[in-house]
Amino acid sequence: MNTIRVTRTDGALIYGLGAAALALSYTALADLAARAGLGQWQSAVWPLVVDGLIVAATRVVVTLDDGPARRYAWALLWSAVVVSVAGNAAHLLLPPGPVHPGVATVVAVVPPVAALALTHLAIVRARARAEEEVARAEDEAETGLESNDDAPASHATPQLTAVPEAPTPPPAEEDDAPSDAGDALRHRARQLRTAG
Repeated sequence: MNTIRVTRTDGALIYGLGAAALALSYTALADLAARAGLGQWQSAVWPLVVDGLIVAATRVVVTLDDGPARRYAWALLWSAVVVSVAGNAAHLLLPPGPVHPGVATVVAVVPPVAALALTHLAIVRARARAEEEVARAEDEAETGLESNDDAPASHATPQLTAVPEAPTPPPAEEDDAPSDAGDALRHRARQLRTAG
């Protein structure tokens, strides 16, 4: 995968706006978690799980080549985005006070599901990176072999095509054994010319 360089200005915008968006999302999700019945520290951590999954999945999406691991990361990314957006919307739309038991159940189920997804994502990413390294090493080995094939052939190899023009001798007989490398090349050239 090619390395992508981001300018300092773009980086500052991305980090600044991203931090602001995460802070606003954090506030809404923490309030929703508190209204769902989670304790003070659990409510403070719950948004980190939801939006943290978005950050982790995004990192995998942008660091892997196309393949099953990247598609899995995309699926987790969009699942986490749906949960985050739904949580922010529920925070705004639901009446003040404790939330419906169904909403509280969803809030309670998110952390273990996220833990499982993140663990699986880490394993999938590690395997995909290992496969990419193997493929890259094989490509480099093949490239090395191809560059060796492009090197000039030695005088003793039959691939040498720089044979001086000479009058066409009569076809050589099969049992006519060449005495040196030059004769071997001429012998091979006669065979190839005879074969057309």
